[in-house]
Amino acid sequence: MIKFFRRIRQNLLLQGKTGKYLTYAIGEIFLVMVGILLALQVNNWNNRRIEKLKEQAILKNMRVDFKNNIDNLDLAYYSFKEAYQASVVLLEIIKDDKPINPSEVEQLIDAIVNKPMSIDLITGSINEILNTGSLHLISDPALRKQISNWSHYFSDTEDDIVIYRAYLFDLYIPSLTEKVRLRNMSVPSYFEDDLELQQISRSNFKVDYDKTIRTFEFENETFNTSLNYMYVLNSYKVFKNYLTDTLNLIEANIKE
Repeated sequence: MIKFFRRIRQNLLLQGKTGKYLTYAIGEIFLVMVGILLALQVNNWNNRRIEKLKEQAILKNMRVDFKNNIDNLDLAYYSFKEAYQASVVLLEIIKDDKPINPSEVEQLIDAIVNKPMSIDLITGSINEILNTGSLHLISDPALRKQISNWSHYFSDTEDDIVIYRAYLFDLYIPSLTEKVRLRNMSVPSYFEDDLELQQISRSNFKVDYDKTIRTFEFENETFNTSLNYMYVLNSYKVFKNYLTDTLNLIEANIKE
């Protein structure tokens, strides 16, 4: 097409028709500009199409991860709730003056120490977005904001977990060595069944639980443990609300 216009211009110049030459020259320039604009438009459209495909892939991966995280969080929440409830019952036994059932105390201590489960969060998709600068691919402003808040909610939850674990393992459990028969507690459920280890027999020591656990010090220690569980439960609830709200936005933006 350009060669065709060039020939026309040359003929017009040879014939001395300058006005028509200028008209054809302007037309040629116009066609070139239109062609460039069309090429840019096609390129932009293709880039947007590729970005949309990437966005959908990211959203679908996040949907799987967030659903699994909500399920894992539910399991952890109810395990901490059982531990909290056990601590409340133990506090009432410490407070009461009725005869103590040693087996009940040991079962309650077992629940307080061994029931809480850690959250096995799946962070692959969210880390990919935040660490690779892919957040701009998410077209929904509300969803972008939710994803940006991940670190805030995750860190708050982690902080309460760190505090609970530090108190439990650094203070509460060591204090139990002189108060209860830890040997009579059950083996944690997260051990594999096929370890083929010899079962540990129960303790034969006689313990006066009325003297070992009905103390001002142990009451405070158990109360602090229950308080730590309350903080964790609250954090889990807030985190689940965040995960659920984000998942709803994810699903609203997925084009099946």
